[in-house]
Amino acid sequence: MAVDVRSCNPVTGEVVYSTRAVTRGELDSALMTAVDAWPAWAATPVAQRAQILNAFADLVDEHRDRLATSITAEVGKRSSDSAAEVEWTALSARWYAEHPPEEEEFAGALICRVPLGVIAAVTPWNVPLVTPSWKWLPALMAGNAVVWKPSELATGIAVEAASLFEQAGLPPGLLQVLPGGADVARWLCADPRVAGVHFTGSTRAGRALNQLVAPRFARIALEMGGVNAAVVFADADLERAAEAIIASATALAGQKCTAVRRVLVHREVATVLTDELRRRMENLVVGAPGCDGTDVGSMVSGAARRSAEATLDAAVSRGASVLARAKRSQDATAEAYFPPVLLGDLPLGDPLTTEEVFAPILLLEVFDGQDVWSRANIGGYGLSGAVYTTDPTMVAQARQRLSVGVLAVNGRSDAVGLEQPFGGRGLSGNGRPEGGSYAYSAVTDTVVVYDHGMLRHEK
Repeated sequence: MAVDVRSCNPVTGEVVYSTRAVTRGELDSALMTAVDAWPAWAATPVAQRAQILNAFADLVDEHRDRLATSITAEVGKRSSDSAAEVEWTALSARWYAEHPPEEEEFAGALICRVPLGVIAAVTPWNVPLVTPSWKWLPALMAGNAVVWKPSELATGIAVEAASLFEQAGLPPGLLQVLPGGADVARWLCADPRVAGVHFTGSTRAGRALNQLVAPRFARIALEMGGVNAAVVFADADLERAAEAIIASATALAGQKCTAVRRVLVHREVATVLTDELRRRMENLVVGAPGCDGTDVGSMVSGAARRSAEATLDAAVSRGASVLARAKRSQDATAEAYFPPVLLGDLPLGDPLTTEEVFAPILLLEVFDGQDVWSRANIGGYGLSGAVYTTDPTMVAQARQRLSVGVLAVNGRSDAVGLEQPFGGRGLSGNGRPEGGSYAYSAVTDTVVVYDHGMLRHEK
């Protein structure tokens, strides 16, 4: 069998999962199966759909240790982060089981949500279970079928999740995993049988998929990257700010779309904040993902680490200074480990201020009398951000002028909730958020029913 899709343990190099990519003919067959399957599922009572989602949640809980081990092995995530992701997946399944799309009576009309039909989910490797679940759980609960193209680097965990849904009693054809690369995603998005696309990934890939969907006006939800800024004012609690910034910048080894990439600090407190950031970064333990004391695990691959090092070297060559860097522990010898780094002295407009880098590289910038909000918004992304201050006026300004979909006040910019909307603006998203009941807008149509009292039995 020719192997086109392969995921390897980034620490050991061991092949974790391998298979071949689906052919165009196999994709066509999968779509025909989905088209045939979804009408009966849409007609299935909501309580029965909920029962299957709850059964899936029970199975996730039952197999939580195995699932978490699979995530860590496939993408190098810390064991604690993998365990939390599994827990969140079960919680999400139960939440959607309890909160189906609701009919609403409003101003004399009945407002209903009806399923689109076949939804294509195209998902990344960095959060390989929760991110996909926030696509296929609301889609399934609303009565759709889902064809799922996971990342080639995280196909193994996708196959495991789909198997658990099958064990939970989900009818055949309603959740199908289609292994493959970008060509499979393109085939799906271009196919007229796909009524909706739910994508998380880079802005470049999202733009390309959007162009395929646009001619037929199919629904598409895009959750893309970010160059997320944290703005620290002179009145901030600097210890609290530094703790939150370092945690957000280095979570998942910086391979997180909501991670802080830039710190904009007022000149009055720049020296003190720099010292706080330096101390915390240099105390980070970069080590084996499975060890309890590890703060930062490996990157997803040696290639990802080499790309991050090249980005760092290029920034230094343009004048950046290394203000602090974490150190590897003795067991962190594999080439996928990249110790987080704090940089300074790069001018506004440098690529690190405008382009997403999927690595724990944090840029420190000092502001004084400038328009800090315009500076934070440079580059056109708008996913998440943070502001650290005790001044309600500055918080109000941040709400109005910081172009983000998620804003943290004196906290971590990468923290999201299950029931709240999650999504970005500008180059980071197209206004169809994930999370809670907000996710239903990406997988349903709205039908307004006006009952004028004409339905009656005639004698």
